Amino acid sequence: MHIISLPSYTITHAILNRVAQISEAVGRLTILTDQTKVLHLRRINRIRTIHGSLAIEGNSLNESQITAILDGKRVIAPPREVQEVRNALVAYDRFCIEFIHPFADGNGRMGRLWQSLILARWNPLFADIPVESLVFAHQAEYYQALQESTHQTDSAPFIAFMLKMILYAVTTPQVTPQVTPQVGRLLTVMQGEMTRESLQNAIELQDRKSFRERYLRPALADGLIEMTIPDKPNSRLQQYRLTEKGRRWLQQLE
Repeated sequence: MHIISLPSYTITHAILNRVAQISEAVGRLTILTDQTKVLHLRRINRIRTIHGSLAIEGNSLNESQITAILDGKRVIAPPREVQEVRNALVAYDRFCIEFIHPFADGNGRMGRLWQSLILARWNPLFADIPVESLVFAHQAEYYQALQESTHQTDSAPFIAFMLKMILYAVTTPQVTPQVTPQVGRLLTVMQGEMTRESLQNAIELQDRKSFRERYLRPALADGLIEMTIPDKPNSRLQQYRLTEKGRRWLQQLE
């Protein structure tokens, strides 16, 4: 007696449409991409990919620090986090799976490495497209898709979410202003004018110092958000809102 194992997902119209759109976008990129630009973009996007994937797991190193590690420079940071970056650089460079569980603190980054490997085998362009950065910027939606798939015992919600992130990555990498995954996530949760506390709660981050250093201050410095009371930055009535530049970033992402 032969038992046929059916896939644990449903192929929905949304999934089919996004696959078709991704295929079209990849085709355009393949035709239009200049080899010199590819080499430069490969380095930038590899750094973004590693940064986004590790940031999801709580690694605090920024893109500049990861770039320094890639260049063999010394970085002042927690040794464990520096080693995580080195491990990721080697793994993504080789695209070689030799261990079932090489990371001590979780399987998430291994799953994302598998995803990158599968996509790169389909089309080499995906070796250099930072899908993980977009996943981190939409982390709440990422976990929601996982929960829905678990609840439905059907992977379709998660597949649809990942296809949306892939579609964003292949259609907007050249025109979307470069922001860190943390700043991108901050922009996506902003609704009108919000206090520091409400923004931090929306991101579900408990560490106030980390929120200020990695989310709030970079977004202010890049002119993506602004204070409602700029002449009194420490006012208890202080709130924050998107600037025109921040709104353009969100529009291009959407």
